Amino acid sequence: MILRRVAAWLALFCITSYAAIAQDTTATTAKGHWLGKLHPDSLVNMNISVIPVPVLSSSPETGVKFGVILQYFLNTNRKNDTALKTRDSYAYVEALYSTRGQSEAGGYFQLFTPGEKYFIRNRMGYIRYNERIWGFGNATVGNKAFEKVNYSRLYLQTSFTRQIKNKIFAGINLNLSKTYRVSTEIKDSNLLAGQPGETGSFVAGVGPTFILDKRDHPLSARQGWYAELAVTGYSKSFGSDFGYVEYMGDVRKFLLLRDSSVLAFQGYGMLTSGTVPWREQSRMGNGTIMRGYFSGRYRDNQYLAAQAEYRKPVHRWANLAVFASMGQVQDRIAGFNFNDIKLAGGAGLRILVNKAKRIYVRIDYAVSTDKTSGFYFKVGEAF
Repeated sequence: MILRRVAAWLALFCITSYAAIAQDTTATTAKGHWLGKLHPDSLVNMNISVIPVPVLSSSPETGVKFGVILQYFLNTNRKNDTALKTRDSYAYVEALYSTRGQSEAGGYFQLFTPGEKYFIRNRMGYIRYNERIWGFGNATVGNKAFEKVNYSRLYLQTSFTRQIKNKIFAGINLNLSKTYRVSTEIKDSNLLAGQPGETGSFVAGVGPTFILDKRDHPLSARQGWYAELAVTGYSKSFGSDFGYVEYMGDVRKFLLLRDSSVLAFQGYGMLTSGTVPWREQSRMGNGTIMRGYFSGRYRDNQYLAAQAEYRKPVHRWANLAVFASMGQVQDRIAGFNFNDIKLAGGAGLRILVNKAKRIYVRIDYAVSTDKTSGFYFKVGEAF
């Protein structure tokens, strides 16, 4: 039943998105339109590269993770058309396994159509995961008193936007998430008991999204702005088990300094209203923001965080980085205060592995004011 609902939502979104694009094109043949470039006969004319990447990464949440990622780069500009300026698009599929028995398979794509008239993103996959829970809110148990929760999850996150003016995009987003096979290693869980979605959940939400993307590069920005605002309503009329509204904001600024170093800033917020299942609640800590905190060390309905990072070239293929962040979770927006602010920071190394696509391997070590720490070995900048 759940899979049928997911398939129906996905089919509706794909049909709507394709119809919106099709109405805008005046091409008479598939090969004349950017969609025609996806036809096998057109592959020889595409500005693409396919990069198979063996993966070995590490984070506090997963331990050592290994597997393979197939990355695919393309530019949708028509051949010999220099009038349109379009940034590279990319996609990847991955299959990964961790030393903590976690497995995942999925894919992601980020597509700019010619002239960046449309900007489409999609992430979907399956994970079998085990994570730690310390409680909810700021009154949590000690660092070593966590409970382990195992679950499986299917998810789809997609957005379809159109450029309305000067790198400003507007459109819709769709989020689906099915969490099931939830179990705890403690027979009578004290931390998860009574929480919404304690035994599993399915949520389906849709809403408007707005994106300003003036970065010079989508994978490793050195200058420019990025901002995204999205409102997603989850309703039982969509088939969701819970009804709530999610408000997300993500603002980033990149400054290229005279010595080719980069100063980067990010502010992030995830606010909700309604009954949110525990798996969909905002969590503090991961490999991108609030590094040094285990993902979910603090979780609640409201979350605000900010960070700054300085990246200094020390070799033609290596950069050093230092970073610091602050964040807080609360049950209510009115509950935010100075006393519950958490701090984290650290340093790391960036190693250039693909100059043309500006791809770096990132090695970070971070600590927090809660006496926790994290080592991160990943592909790509944190933000």
